[in-house]
Amino acid sequence: MKLRVTAVFVCIILMMAGLVSAQETTLSEEAAVQAYRQGSFSQAVTLYTKALSETEDAEHRARLHINISWTLFALGRTDEVNTHLHAALVEFPALSLIPDYYTEEFMELFERARRRVIDGEIDSGPPAPDLEATLAAVNSRIAQESDLEGALADIDRLLPAYPLDGRLIPLKVQLLTMLGRTEEAQNLAQGRTDGVLGPGAIGAIPIPDLILRANRMLERGDSETALELLKSAISRQPSNVAALELMAEAAQQEQHWQEAEFALKSALGLQPENISLKLRLGEVYLSKGDASAARDIFRQLTQQFPQSDRAWAALGLLDANLGNLDQAEDALARALEENPLLAEVQLAYGELLLRAGEAEQALAAFTAAANLLREDPAVQGRTGQALLALDRYFDAEPLLRTAIEQGFNGADVQRALVLCQIKQGNLSEAERLLERVGPGPQGDGDILKSMLLLKRGQADQALSVMAPLTRERSGEPMVLNLLAGTLYRLERYQEAVDVLTQASEMAPADTVIESNLSHAKAALAAVSLQIQAKHTKAIAD
Repeated sequence: MKLRVTAVFVCIILMMAGLVSAQETTLSEEAAVQAYRQGSFSQAVTLYTKALSETEDAEHRARLHINISWTLFALGRTDEVNTHLHAALVEFPALSLIPDYYTEEFMELFERARRRVIDGEIDSGPPAPDLEATLAAVNSRIAQESDLEGALADIDRLLPAYPLDGRLIPLKVQLLTMLGRTEEAQNLAQGRTDGVLGPGAIGAIPIPDLILRANRMLERGDSETALELLKSAISRQPSNVAALELMAEAAQQEQHWQEAEFALKSALGLQPENISLKLRLGEVYLSKGDASAARDIFRQLTQQFPQSDRAWAALGLLDANLGNLDQAEDALARALEENPLLAEVQLAYGELLLRAGEAEQALAAFTAAANLLREDPAVQGRTGQALLALDRYFDAEPLLRTAIEQGFNGADVQRALVLCQIKQGNLSEAERLLERVGPGPQGDGDILKSMLLLKRGQADQALSVMAPLTRERSGEPMVLNLLAGTLYRLERYQEAVDVLTQASEMAPADTVIESNLSHAKAALAAVSLQIQAKHTKAIAD
């Protein structure tokens, strides 16, 4: 068809030029002719459509519709060709074309449209509604979610006039869905219409057009309608991988996990080495709650594609969620070796390092993530926590506050802000924030409360809070370190030394515990010397 269209290109230009001289032209029409001459067919369609609103002459408008039809024919958009041929005959039923200027296929389409008018299938009485202007108004109301009933009524007025336009049924399905008329929408999308279109109307839309429309609906958030359109496409062409992949996405958004799994497995049967499809299948298994199956897929992908950053990232992120922290750290590190620009992976890797007490490395990972995700509250919150772990609490505070204000306000982030206030000596603010966040199931709030009491010099009260917590978390070196600090303030140095010795055995590389143990031992030695001095008598003269 392209060769034949090219062969009559010069004739069509001459025909268009004849129209220009025979009738008063509009600026948009002149621009459309120029665009067509330059091969900018899509631009020509847009300009011819605009020209329709610039003239009231019926024959002129009919000729404009013919020009639009021919240009669309060159683009292969047959459904819309029929729409504008129909519109031309509605505008001016006596319209005729010179066959020498068109291809045989185009003339057959025109004659078919004419026969429908002659046979009474098209009402050639009053002019049909302006298709493009009405569609623009409908799309505007959909975007604004206003006057949807009016938009639906407009579509119903267009359908009898333009029964072959492939845009109308998807728009009606979308409007019915937005109005909550789900069953009607599903029936219409599946082609079970009782109105003027007759059964199987959706089947008249070409599969590429169906996929394009479904994608647009997904972008608008209408995954339900998109899913129905894609089911129709796949029922007609089961081997269309693009339709299957898009169907999986729509099914995931609708939380129809079985349909998503079916679509992805069908696509993988056609493209077994497609890593993106396998990753999506793993995501579906995760959504279904089958983490083991998802992990098997991700692990196999890392073996099959060892250079795939996405495979390593998926495996590492899943292991982190499952609590397999060592494996997660290794997988995420490997993902970042392959691609350091994975912001989500940098963030997760930093979280693992921070949990392991490697605050400097965690800060580096969060900094890398911040370069990719500017002003992201999660990155700001975690960066603040890393700075706090490095005792840079003045730098940490603004980041933590911003993260909380922007919604990254987990209890751990809020407690980090409390700790910042305690370290800065803002005890009233710390107490206020602590009351807001609460104690927490693991007693983290009690740890902060003890630190707050110690800072106020209320060591006895701090010890009463710490004692039960220590029994529950006796295996955590930092909890023991805080208990020892409380005992130290109460001048119970021997007990402080015993507790710090136990903590040091658990974390021999912890320099804070080691330093505190040295101080406690020194204090205990000083007290011992004082006691010995009291028992020494002066030598008699």
